[in-house]
Amino acid sequence: MDNKFHTVIIGRGCLGVASAISLARKINSTNSQNNVCILEKSVLAGGISSRHSGIIRSANASIQAATFAEQANNMWRNIKDYWGVDIKPQQPGAIWIARNDKKEAAKTWNDLEKKLNKAKIDFSRIKHKEIKSLTNNLIRINEEHEIYFHEPNAMLFDPIEIRNSMYEAIELNGIKLKENTRVTGFEVTSGSKIKKVKTNHGTIEAENIINAAGGWSPQIFDSIGVKIPVSLQPVYVSNWLISKKKLPETFPIIADYINLSYFRTWRNGELHIHQPRDRSPSSIARSFAEEPTSMKGADVFFDSSNYTASYSETNKYAEMIRDRFPNAAPYIFNGGYISFFDITPDLQFILGEDKDISNLYHCLGAGQAFKYAPIFGEILSDLILGRKTKIKNFNLEEFSIKRFYKPKMKNFWNIVHGSQNTLRVREQASV
Repeated sequence: MDNKFHTVIIGRGCLGVASAISLARKINSTNSQNNVCILEKSVLAGGISSRHSGIIRSANASIQAATFAEQANNMWRNIKDYWGVDIKPQQPGAIWIARNDKKEAAKTWNDLEKKLNKAKIDFSRIKHKEIKSLTNNLIRINEEHEIYFHEPNAMLFDPIEIRNSMYEAIELNGIKLKENTRVTGFEVTSGSKIKKVKTNHGTIEAENIINAAGGWSPQIFDSIGVKIPVSLQPVYVSNWLISKKKLPETFPIIADYINLSYFRTWRNGELHIHQPRDRSPSSIARSFAEEPTSMKGADVFFDSSNYTASYSETNKYAEMIRDRFPNAAPYIFNGGYISFFDITPDLQFILGEDKDISNLYHCLGAGQAFKYAPIFGEILSDLILGRKTKIKNFNLEEFSIKRFYKPKMKNFWNIVHGSQNTLRVREQASV
């Protein structure tokens, strides 16, 4: 039936699609008549998932997240085994640039190298002459004030190619896709279980619900008392034309933590630049204008995909290029825009079962969803089907939504609640 499904996924992005694919393939392997449906209020991957950087890397301050990312990296290399469609990545590796203050900053990065290596993730400090070789002497280096790390297994995808492949995988795996279908409410049983999903096109019955709606989650689930701490943080993007003779497709990803920017090769000889997430507590507090459990969600924005970057932001990125790529000049601006990171208060995922609704599962990427998509899909499908997962070093405690109800996090939001206190959060709170 078109209105009754084993699992309904709410959300159009790569996490929702990956969860649907993993679940559908496992259900179909048992010759079950049950099925999977994706609900999307507009079009598939019409928001953040069509405008991400396409970067796949494993390095992460959270070792649990890093081990998941490393496994996801391997899954992306063999994505046909998981999705049924073949997508070829670029494999240029990544260069990480960090400040060498010979004190705390350098120690932090050197400690990270040791932790990642212990987790069998290839991430190693390299000498300045190696940087020159890997980058064809194209970037500026500072031997006194910078240190450099190499992640050889980092990869690149084209977001548009990923989007097209998602449509193909949905059809191939017999998943029902309902675009232009907005969730308007839920019917919940007395046993705290979602029985029906109400939409602008009628009611749908579901045995399980996966929330992959990102920044739209708070608004969608607030009506049934499910409080989801997700907000939005803007990210500015710009693309610059550079001579293909100077910028080959094999040029590595540059994760520049001096200028706080990521650089990657883009289409037609372009250099793509975007910011990482702002990790400062004050910035995070500003993103949550009020207590996160009362957020209105991403619908406070008219359309997060249509904002054009300002002149000041474009000029700032031009200065970054001149600083880091002096040997690549001339550069020609070729378009910029604003996208968003959907973030949580601690910048970590929300993954796994809900705290109160027994058949609701969360799959929220906290601004870094794309690289984890296939492994999160496997995790969620195993949880729903009650299977023992094959994922190595499996532990979701760090990412459970329950952590936001612990005293430490509750105290943090008591401190920053209200606009008058957000600028002082760094001095008053520790998260």
